[in-house]
Amino acid sequence: MTAQFTVEETNLMSCFDTSNRKSLITSMESVPLSELGSDMEEVLYRTVEKLKKLSDTEFSELYIAPDSLMDD
Repeated sequence: MTAQFTVEETNLMSCFDTSNRKSLITSMESVPLSELGSDMEEVLYRTVEKLKKLSDTEFSELYIAPDSLMDD
């Protein structure tokens, strides 16, 4: 079962290398937490934890794009 990502989580993921799950996790984990506010730190942590639980197949089925590019 594919994890459900919030709009905020999807928007955050779209700022990184989404070519594959491992690259995305590595990119997100490399962000210095001191540069984030506590709210963004929580979104980042929650998103990475969800990504770690996905299989590569489930990840490949995700549509990751900023909210501004989504159809209404």
